[in-house]
Amino acid sequence: MRNQRVLLLLIAPLWLSKVAPAQQAASQPLEWIVRETSGNDQWGYVAPDGVAITYSRSMDGQTWQLLVTNRDGKLPRPFLTAPPAASLTRGAWSRRHRRLAFTGSRGGDVGTAVYVADATGRNVTRVPAQGVSEQVMYPSWMPDGRSVVVVDYGAAGGSALYRIDLESGRSSGLTNPKEFLVGMPSVSPDGKLVAFAGQPNGGGTYDQTKNQIWILPMGGRPYQVSAGQGRQPDWSPDGRWLAFTSNRGDSTGRHAVFVVDRTGRNLIQLTDYSPNAQHPVWSPDGTWLLFSAEATERSGVFGLARIRVPMLPK
Repeated sequence: MRNQRVLLLLIAPLWLSKVAPAQQAASQPLEWIVRETSGNDQWGYVAPDGVAITYSRSMDGQTWQLLVTNRDGKLPRPFLTAPPAASLTRGAWSRRHRRLAFTGSRGGDVGTAVYVADATGRNVTRVPAQGVSEQVMYPSWMPDGRSVVVVDYGAAGGSALYRIDLESGRSSGLTNPKEFLVGMPSVSPDGKLVAFAGQPNGGGTYDQTKNQIWILPMGGRPYQVSAGQGRQPDWSPDGRWLAFTSNRGDSTGRHAVFVVDRTGRNLIQLTDYSPNAQHPVWSPDGTWLLFSAEATERSGVFGLARIRVPMLPK
């Protein structure tokens, strides 16, 4: 007990007003969903029914196929009946409207566009985006189902967040690249906040290894929600928590899954670093998290895994 008190005294000066360091660890056992693959499985997302899972698989690191399986990993198959592009990535569901937004390109991350499909993988449309470059990625739905928030990596001055109307294609900027360089966004369930991975613009180029987790109130200014490296945020269904990955505390640069509440307190590490976790997303009922995990016996090969969400502080 005495040693615990000494440790608390040592770390207390590191506490910032609203941003606290990792205070808890509640490592959860990993359950594999898709493991027997020689490819790379990324950007998994749980469908509104809580059973189907969409994700992208690449065998060459350049082109990606959009697949669907169930939460037991059975019978993976192409999600789309008529793929609109050669490479399909970063699928995200609108759980209220049962539609999937994703990016398509001819290969790699050049010449990307946003597409929308219905829950059956049909009725695919390309969003006629205006005022953005051909490097828009990571669509995240507004709750009205009429628009998405994306990151434009080709924006003038550096990467920036935009809101795009799905019907008209009109876009409006949400962040200023002179102030922030940004990565993946996630819109809160009520549409009032956008969490994003990003960094203040100090005059250099965007470096995702330096990202931290920020929250942008619609019409307001960003504030930091978790000190330390962090990326790939995703809101819990009740809008109280953010899941994300971070390599903080790991000398090899591998990533673990963390959650933090929307105030920046109650930061909890839910996995160790061995899975090198990527892109955690919540199940629709908030009871488990899906993410890409690296098989320890096959470095560089990622499958899909999940963990149960423990009882979180009120």
